[in-house]
Amino acid sequence: MNIGFFGTPELAARVLAGLAEAHRVTFAVTAVDKRSGRNRELQFCPAKSEALRLGIPVLQPASLREPSFLDGIGSFLADAFVVVAYGSLIPRSVFGRPPLGTLNLHPSLLPLYRGAAPIQWCLINGETETGITVQLINEKLDAGDIVVQEKMPVGPDTTAGDLLEIASASGAGLIGRALERLASGAAPVRQDDSLATYCGKIDRDTALIDWEKRPTEIHNLVRGLNPKPVAFSHFRGEQVRIWRTAPVYGEVPAAPVPGVLVRWQKKRLLVGTGDGYIEILGIQPANKKVMDAGAFINGYRLALEDRFE
Repeated sequence: MNIGFFGTPELAARVLAGLAEAHRVTFAVTAVDKRSGRNRELQFCPAKSEALRLGIPVLQPASLREPSFLDGIGSFLADAFVVVAYGSLIPRSVFGRPPLGTLNLHPSLLPLYRGAAPIQWCLINGETETGITVQLINEKLDAGDIVVQEKMPVGPDTTAGDLLEIASASGAGLIGRALERLASGAAPVRQDDSLATYCGKIDRDTALIDWEKRPTEIHNLVRGLNPKPVAFSHFRGEQVRIWRTAPVYGEVPAAPVPGVLVRWQKKRLLVGTGDGYIEILGIQPANKKVMDAGAFINGYRLALEDRFE
């Protein structure tokens, strides 16, 4: 089929590559280029870089409602549009154009976790199951009829990076199945809005660790924000990023004090929480590489009063 693609981040780039193996992607719409880094150089988003590598024409309109943009995509004669984390709502003047409709890949079991960061929030909330949904876009956020849905288990140490890998690997195949179903005349399934839950964007306040919480809550936050933006705290006046943790069970030191660091059994680094201890397995001090607990203990010569603020 002829496919028009809308997407921006790494997930979109990987799904685009998979789609291009089975279909003719006639154009790719991505977010506009942004300047970043010390030199404020213009950076391409991952989906644009992948589209250029594949020789796919890239469109970057300031608004999807621009008449020139609407006229332009009409000339590609796409059978369907596919949206993967584009970053802006798709208006009806766009999603209503192709004969098979506009499909959206959403990494949750809709109607659960509608919104911007379903992978992160399902882990932060300690879910044991999630999934991927391919739905037809309508004018409400992630509320369109479901064409294909696939469940996946979530382990206690699964990270957002792990789920992203799974979604990236299977996303193009699921979209392919959805296209086949629509082409065969199969009817999609309406979502039950009464079961809908919503999740917002991840901001700096979300990523700051509250050591008064329980170990499992902190552990879920850390794995939910790995690899981006990474949970953080402060140590000796500087920011430290916490990459990997594990709740501590069994024998532990004396009663915990939230945020206080304890060197345990020589090479283990424990931190007090509001209800027990959590072990730090991967930590990144400011301007340094990620290190294990032993390297952190040896490098910082911990004192009894040291704590994460």
